Amino acid sequence: MNRITRILLATATAAGLASSAFAQSEQEFIDAFSGEWYVFDPAQHDSADPCALTLQSDRVNDVLPVTTDGCAAPLELVDRWAIREGRIILSTPTAELAVMGGNQFRVTGELNETDTSLVIERAQGDGSSAQIAAALRKHKCYFVGFTQQCAVASDLKIPAVNAEEGFATIETLATINARAQPRRDAASVGNIAQGTRVRVNQCLTASDGPWCRARVGETSVWLAMTALRQDEWPVVTYRLAQPEE
Repeated sequence: MNRITRILLATATAAGLASSAFAQSEQEFIDAFSGEWYVFDPAQHDSADPCALTLQSDRVNDVLPVTTDGCAAPLELVDRWAIREGRIILSTPTAELAVMGGNQFRVTGELNETDTSLVIERAQGDGSSAQIAAALRKHKCYFVGFTQQCAVASDLKIPAVNAEEGFATIETLATINARAQPRRDAASVGNIAQGTRVRVNQCLTASDGPWCRARVGETSVWLAMTALRQDEWPVVTYRLAQPEE
């Protein structure tokens, strides 16, 4: 059993769509989740602007339409959506493309038949980005872990996964809360201690900064690269590790 396996406390699966009213009708779900959504990760763009998806609330020929703008393949092919068992289903005319779970501001999931995860958000995100931005305005920088040292540009660079090796290695700068999905309201699946080297196999950009995915056995965990310490201090929680000598 390796170090990361020992410090993970539990496993969890992705949650469905969060709601305060479990008895909501399908139409109430549709009304809540329709409208404009965005993918901020550049890997899903075909231009400098975010990929935009508009989920329509009125059916056409018994289908809920989706329009896309600025999306790269395969998201550019999405033209319909549905709610099934509390999840959003994004589809093409011939196949389901993604099954997403989350809340009315941010949903996450994987592109089917790929190992690529996806974050779709409202324009304002889920509120985390605004909190971090306010903390940055107050303190003028991200701090390196729990220190009072301001991070430099290289500390904040999103780790690039090596195409041949299939991973990048990060070094944790603080104890990190690992989550089942790249959402701050997703289930916690344990903690990874400060000073741990972790291999990550995907990194993506969301409204609240980079997230990277690691795999421990059969379990995938997500780590937010930025966070607020004690709801006050903006910190960078990991960075690309230096090669071992």
